[in-house]
This record gives sequence, C-alpha cells and structure tokens, in this order.
Amino acid sequence: MALAAFPVASPLPTRSPLGQSWGCPGAVLGVASVAASLFQRRIQRGLRATYAPGRLQSKSFAGQQGCIEGQELGALRFDQVSGNASKSDDSTLLLYLPDLDFTGCFAELQYPVLSADFDVWLCQLPQAETRTGFSELLRAVTAWLEKQLSEGRNVVLLGDGFGGLLGLALALQFGRKLRGLALVNPSTRLTKTSWNGLQTPAASSALQRLLSEVGKRASDQTIDLDASSLLSSTALAALGLRSAASAAAAGSLAFRLRRWLRDGWELVRCQLRRQANRFPLPPVLLAYSGGDTLGAPRAEALALKPLLEARCGRLKVQELEGAGLEPLSNASLDLASLLRASPVCQPREDVVNDFTFPSLEAVEEGSEGVERLAAVVSPIFCSCDGEAVSARQFGLGGVPTPEELNGRPVLLVGNHQLFGLDLGPLVREFLLDRGVIARGLAYPGAMRRRGNNQEAPTGQFRTFGAVTVSPRNIFKLLQKGEMVLLFPGGVKEALHGPGDEYKLFWPTKTDFVRVAARFNAVVVPFGGVGADDNAQILGTSGDLRETLSTLPFMPRPREEEEQQGGLMPVSESLAERPSFPFLAPQLRPASSDAAGFGDRCYFSFGEPVDLQQVDSKDRAACGEAYAQIQEAVRREIAWLLEARRKDPYRDLLRRQLYERAANLETVSRRISAGPLQGEMIRSYGRRAPSFPIDELPPP
Repeated sequence: MALAAFPVASPLPTRSPLGQSWGCPGAVLGVASVAASLFQRRIQRGLRATYAPGRLQSKSFAGQQGCIEGQELGALRFDQVSGNASKSDDSTLLLYLPDLDFTGCFAELQYPVLSADFDVWLCQLPQAETRTGFSELLRAVTAWLEKQLSEGRNVVLLGDGFGGLLGLALALQFGRKLRGLALVNPSTRLTKTSWNGLQTPAASSALQRLLSEVGKRASDQTIDLDASSLLSSTALAALGLRSAASAAAAGSLAFRLRRWLRDGWELVRCQLRRQANRFPLPPVLLAYSGGDTLGAPRAEALALKPLLEARCGRLKVQELEGAGLEPLSNASLDLASLLRASPVCQPREDVVNDFTFPSLEAVEEGSEGVERLAAVVSPIFCSCDGEAVSARQFGLGGVPTPEELNGRPVLLVGNHQLFGLDLGPLVREFLLDRGVIARGLAYPGAMRRRGNNQEAPTGQFRTFGAVTVSPRNIFKLLQKGEMVLLFPGGVKEALHGPGDEYKLFWPTKTDFVRVAARFNAVVVPFGGVGADDNAQILGTSGDLRETLSTLPFMPRPREEEEQQGGLMPVSESLAERPSFPFLAPQLRPASSDAAGFGDRCYFSFGEPVDLQQVDSKDRAACGEAYAQIQEAVRREIAWLLEARRKDPYRDLLRRQLYERAANLETVSRRISAGPLQGEMIRSYGRRAPSFPIDELPPP
C-alpha cells in the first residue's frame, strides 16, 4: 500500500514559519494519524500496562530514608526496578533517563537483563507535567545523584533520546565522579533535524494535535494482540513516535520541545565551550541507530563524537544495526552486553603496567613498516666505547640496559627530528640489538584513538610500549625500572620552522631530571641528524596565523591558557598550540657534502649520566645535571654533523646502488637479547658502510 494513500487528519506544512525544513512528509505522518484513529486501545496498553502492579517497585525520592531535605523536586520520582532489592550497596547504580515521555515504559524489555549487572533506577515524571523546566529537572537529578555519590555508590547514567541530553549535562557537571555515561540516540541540536523545526510554537502545536490522536481516547481496557494492534504499534515504532505520542496525548509535547530540548541544548552548548581539560567526562558509550523520519540519530551522534573525544579519555561509538528507531524497545538488543564491552564497565587501561613484550609476529610487522623508511635513509647507530668512554663505536653496545643495572631505570634523552621520523628506527634498533623496548613518551595527539578505529600508527605506538607524555606516566615508567625514550623538545622540535634544524627547544623546568633522580636513573644523552635535511621548510602555520592576525579584519590570536594543576608538563611545548611546517621536497638527492632528498640518518649515544648521587629535592643539583645533559646532546649533534662529511655513502645514489646489490639475496637479522633472543627478523636489509669511526676525534 502506498504511503501517499493515507489521509492526514491534521496536515503539517513542510516548512516551519522560520523557513527551516522539517524533512517530515505529511503522508508519512498520516500513518500515525490513521493508526491512532483505528487502534487506540493498543497504544493505551503500551503506555500504561508497563506500570501494572508488580512491574516496578516504586520508591519516591522524597520518601527515601535519609533523603536530602529542602530540595525542590516537584513531581520528579526515582523508581527502583523490581528485582534489585537484594543488590548490595557495592553494586553499580544505573540511572535510566527516558526520552520525551519521561516514563521509561519503552525501555521495559531492557530492565531484566540490566538488573543482572546493575542496580537499575528509573527517573520519571507524570506525562502531563508542564511546570518542570530543564533547569529544575537538572537540579533535582543532581541532588539525587549527590546523595548516591556521597554514600560511595558507583553511578552510571543511561540516557535515551532527550535523556541523553540530560545525561550529558549531568556528566559535564559531575565529571569523572561518575562511573560512566551511556547515550542512546541522544537528542541535540548539532544537526538540522526535524525536531529543531518543530520547536516553534506553531509547529509543535500542530504536531501535538496530530500525535494526541494516538492515545487521547484510550481507556483502561486492553485487547489481545491481533493484526490491527500490531499494525498500530509497528507504525509508531517505525516512525520513532511513541515517546512523542505519549507526551502529545498528555498535552505536554509542546512544552517539552521548547523547555526541555531547546533550553537543555542551550545549557549544554555553553558547558561544551568551557576548557575541556577542566571539565572532563567519564568513559562514554555513544550508541545510535539508523536514520529517522523526525530525527537523525546517526548524524547527531557523529556530530557529537568530536566534542566527546576532547573531554573523555575513553569513548566507544556503536552503531545499533537492526535495532530500529527505538532501540531500547527492541527485544533483540542486548544493552547489558554492550555496556559490559564498553569503557563504561571495563577497567581503565594501565598503559604502563599492563604492557607486554610484543610477539615475534608483531615485531616482524612493525619492522616491515620501519624498513620502508630505513631503506631510504639507511640509519647508522653509534654509542660509547666500553674501553674508552669518550670514543665511539658502531652499534648500541655502549648503552646500558635496566637488566645490566640490576633493575635501575634508563632514560634516553635527545633531540627530536622532523615529523618524528627518528622514532621508528630507534625503537627497532634497541629491540634487535639490545633486546629491550625503549618506551617512548609520545605527543597526546599521536596516541588518541579515533572512535572504534585503531589507526595503524597509534596501534604500532601501543604495541611497542609508547605512552602519552605526562608527568604521571614518566613517573610510573621510571618507578617500574623501564628504559624510557624522551624528547624534551617534543612537537616543537618535530614541527620546527625554517632555520631551526637540530636546535633544542627544551623546557626551562628541570622536572624530568628530578623525577629521574628520585629513582636513581641513568640518563643517556643522544643526538640525531639527517631527517631534517630530507625536506625544505618554507614556513609554519604559526607564522601564517601571526601574519593574518595583523590584518584589521582578522581576530587576534588568543593568549595561551595557564596550566592547571600541580604537575608541570614534561615539555612546555604541550602547553602551546601546535604549529605545522609547510614542506617542499628537496630538488636534488643527498650527496657526500650537501643535504638533499634521501639524506642518511645518524644517531650517537653519549656517556651515561648517573643520577644516583643527585638529590631529587636539590633544585640546584638537578639544574646542573639538566645543563650537563643538554650540553651533551648538543655535542653529539655537532659530532654527527661533522662525522657525516666523511661518509662516502651519504650520497644517495651511491648508497642505493650498494644496498640494492647487497640485498639481492634475502637476509635476516638475529635478535641479540631479551625475550625473543635468537629469533630472526626477515625485514631488515644490509646497510652500506659509513664514516671511519676510529679515525674521528671524540665529541
């Protein structure tokens, strides 16, 4: 039967008085109207039978023992779902915030499975209530949550539709005091959905007149489920209108569209403008279904996703395939399993202590990625000679490992090169040559997960032990006795501007030296050159912003916000907005005495600095050690820049001819030590010789 054949009892215009498109054909709404006039009793059964005796164990908030006195709660009620009375106070409390109807009856099928894992509570209002606005609703739920949190309860918020908007407002208020936040088809105004057009008085009144036909003449009588009642229920569910129909039948839809959806989003939008790190969110599950006639769950969820990513460390975005437009009323949806598999219920990952040494397959896969770069830049590694510390030898034999130091931590400190191209070769060489993972401290942007997708670079970082650079992480790594790879200059060195090749942009604070001294660490300074010479830097985005800001019609750049909290960042570059360089390829290949495309990369590790005798509380002593390490890095860089002049195979063409011939026969590299000692890595080619290291003066 064609939809156009259905008459419309209360026709709606296709555009709002403000000219905004609703995306709501009158013919489609006619399905709801006809179903309402033919099958009213079935709707009444769906709206009221849920609250038959024995279904819910009602406990009024105002009547609870020890409730907060003097709160203006109005008609708001908090009901505990039947079957949870035996739950202990240690169980996680799940508060369900319903959609516009705010009765919770359409999620009834989820209560039994949720009750197995949670102490499920329902927040509800009478359907006809039109005095409680969004602010009053928020204050009342806040008061109830404060009471639960003060008793030590772990609280998870589950918001459906409008309840997702309310839950987001509460989560922004309580932050990580909450155990988690689950949003199902949250209603926001991030996208131009049909609800936005319906929030005008004329439009919402017209919709209310139409939807009220669904249940206004319903009685307490019920009928058996037959074809007609099934059609009525299915039509409303397919349109996603049952919650709105319930509110419309009670005469509260127009009020709730304006005073709840519109006013609620204005409040949440203001909160989202605040500094993200000062108002974080708990772990979040964002679930959405397919497109809707009167809404766009997928579009709204994807628009909300980046705002959540900036505030919560753990976010999972889940598409509910086949769950329909009212997913919580779908018996095939196992919401409890989704929650258990989401960050809401999973313990927070300890990236330091939960790290395991990568398998041979993972090492081979990572080595293949590094080899594509190494085949072009042919990295060379030097370190202190054991017999003469001031002299250098090829390889990393002069770098001590935590195992050789009886569990003491080792901190590798050096300069960062263009776009961090030095990280992969360094980590791989330490794994193969010394059998140890040098655990890198990476810029937060490089470690951030994009929704459910683990991008390849992020996955490799985590596989090989990298963690986000922060005072807490460097403290835990050194406390554990790990080998740690730190670039104090951070992104400011990796994304440097023209003329800043091989310059150090270290912070003025000596915090990393103080932390290293606390755990009697051995610091190994090193320098690296080569990557910066493979491209020409024409300028940076920071220079462009500064230039544009001088124009009268452009906004002035914002002053950097002060760092909050007691711990300083490991690198002051984290406090600044990243500036990205504009690159151009080198027009000529590298030669023995000139930089160019394919220039060779060199690394040199200097004499270790033992901090065992340095008092971590003595700022002067830590400052001297800091200056000593910084100067040692500069010496290694200067030594490499001079030594590479004597490398006949710095020339790209000559080096490529040598290495192509040397690698005609497949070779493998044996892992020298560690858990994978004796295993072979196939993806490691032979390298051309380098400068005569024995003939060079020490740094």
